[in-house]
Amino acid sequence: MAGSDPQKQILSLIRNLASEKSQGERRLLGLKKQIEELEFEFDSTNADLEDAKRNKELVEQELKGYEVQLAMTEASVQTLETRISSIQGQISTTGTDLEALKNEEGHSRRKSHLNLVCKD
Repeated sequence: MAGSDPQKQILSLIRNLASEKSQGERRLLGLKKQIEELEFEFDSTNADLEDAKRNKELVEQELKGYEVQLAMTEASVQTLETRISSIQGQISTTGTDLEALKNEEGHSRRKSHLNLVCKD
């Protein structure tokens, strides 16, 4: 029986090696699958990142367009404010001239009236 013990031990070792090899292969397959999943997730995330970068560029360009439009609008507002101020100045001058004419007209009427009264 002593001869069968080493034989049993060898068979047991062979079974253990086969079992470990099988477990190693399963772990290797599991790791390969995990790597594939991670690569897919990486590629997907990379694509999302590229989309986000493109969207950022588009938004930045759009923002620059709005900034240019705002600057043009502000310049237009300043031009219109200057024009309004000029028109208000002209209105004030015209009002002053009108008052002067009214005063002259009133003065002329009184003078004419006095001349008529004095001739009589």
